[in-house]
Amino acid sequence: MMGLPLTYVVILAMTTMGGFIATLSFVYFAASAIIGYAALRALAAWDPRIFDVILTSLRRTPLPAAWLRGKGGVYRA
Repeated sequence: MMGLPLTYVVILAMTTMGGFIATLSFVYFAASAIIGYAALRALAAWDPRIFDVILTSLRRTPLPAAWLRGKGGVYRA
C-alpha cells in the first residue's frame, strides 16, 4: 500500500477500522487514516522491520516465573 510494509498496512487497517467501529465517526476514520499513514510511513523510512524485531524479542524472551504466581493481576513498579 503505497510503500508501506505489509505489517504496517495491517496495523494501520486494524487501528483505523477498529476505531471507526468503536466511534462510528467518519472524521475519526479519515483523521486516523491520514495521521497513521504519515506516522507509519516515517517509521518505515527509519526502520522497516521494527515491529518484527519487537515481536520476535517478545516471543523469545520468557516471562519470569514470579509474574505467573498469585491470584489476579500482579502489578510491578
